[in-house]
Amino acid sequence: MQPNMKNNQMSEAEVAELLDRMDMGAISTIGEDGFPYAVPVNYVIIDGKVYIHGRKLGEKVDNIKRNPKVCFTVWQRKGYEDCGVPACDTTTVYECVVIRGNVIFIDDVDTKAKVLQAIADKLVPDKKDMDMKKVPPTLIYMIEPVSMTGKYHRPAAGNNVRVREC
Repeated sequence: MQPNMKNNQMSEAEVAELLDRMDMGAISTIGEDGFPYAVPVNYVIIDGKVYIHGRKLGEKVDNIKRNPKVCFTVWQRKGYEDCGVPACDTTTVYECVVIRGNVIFIDDVDTKAKVLQAIADKLVPDKKDMDMKKVPPTLIYMIEPVSMTGKYHRPAAGNNVRVREC
């Protein structure tokens, strides 16, 4: 276990809340050349599983077809804590969830429509009409979690936190 996980482990409720609050994460696959390949994706959590949509072609999909084991990471940076005067006495204030699991491609059109609507409800809640012609060609895949961990760094009382807007 990582050292920070012992003292800074998020509860299951905190993990679920972060996953619900955020709308983008990074999925990491293993490339044909053996190197990791990470890309940002939109996602939704349904019944404890991560659902992602996208195109049926590309390096990420090729990697998953070759090896369905992935890592999915979601994080929120909340600022930088001043822990002392020197520059090296600064640390990031954050929450982070890491999910390791196996990808399953979803072929059922009704399930795909449900997932696409859930993603739309999360990202653009005012859009309600699903164009069913666009559902079959859309790739939907689910990450079946094998492990899920969350950790954080919260500032110490009295320390200044610098917020940096991007």
